[in-house]
Amino acid sequence: MIIKFGVTLPQFTEKRERFLDAARRAETSGYDSVWVFDHLWPLGGDRERPILESWSSLAYLAAVTKRVTLGTLVTRSSLRQAVLLAKMVATVGELAPGRLICALGTGDNLSAPENVAFGLPYFAGDDRINQLASTMEVVTTYSSEGAVGHTDGFAHIDHLPSSPQPDPAPEVWIGGWSRRVLHLAGEGADGWNGWGTDVERFARAARSVIDAAGSRDIELSWAGQVMLADADEDARKKLGDRNPDSFLVGGPESVAAQLQRFVDAGATHLIAAFPDAGVKGSYELFAEAVIPRLNGV
Repeated sequence: MIIKFGVTLPQFTEKRERFLDAARRAETSGYDSVWVFDHLWPLGGDRERPILESWSSLAYLAAVTKRVTLGTLVTRSSLRQAVLLAKMVATVGELAPGRLICALGTGDNLSAPENVAFGLPYFAGDDRINQLASTMEVVTTYSSEGAVGHTDGFAHIDHLPSSPQPDPAPEVWIGGWSRRVLHLAGEGADGWNGWGTDVERFARAARSVIDAAGSRDIELSWAGQVMLADADEDARKKLGDRNPDSFLVGGPESVAAQLQRFVDAGATHLIAAFPDAGVKGSYELFAEAVIPRLNGV
């Protein structure tokens, strides 16, 4: 089985070169994918901290990268009107043909203050997942059909012509954990992402997605924070006072062993978020010493 590897980019910055250099380093190091978060301020942080907006950043990355796949973890379905998002996805997909993944998600209670602060709707209960399903349908249809007609409680589109229509159409993934979200991913998405969880929960969710997918092929991905150093002790020192339960921590052998458990649970795409992604080191060490262990090299 071929495992793909990706990294998140240092997006919480005002420094263009820091962000672009990381994308270039990831591509040069041989990663399959690079990823951005979809927030208007850093989740769990001070709203005054800088952050680059995800989709305008991806459009620029489409022009300055050549091979690596570009993706979102995850595009929040409530931040943009569905057909506007569909147009953005199709545009970036045309600029980077065959190498765009739009992973969609609802966001959660932690992200609700963002929506409120910017005057955007935030859906609760069943409406949150219904709105996600509506957005997924619009985005998928826009890139694959000549016109979009869609009416429900969240969007009304009167047979809008689709332009551009990238070939191939961008992949659409779903991220999240609720039973309905897992079924939505299995029934209609190209992939599913589980963020920052333990192996047992990942395995249960992956099985639910696979069962819902039936005979359809679907990519299963894990993403989470990784603290990597040359040796286990050095990694623990780098971790500092951060919550160790929120990270995979260790030297290359330890991190590879932890990631192998996610592969055994069904993951085919592993995405690492390094706190020090903006400086040379972790991307390169992971590519040189962790990936070969997981690929049996």
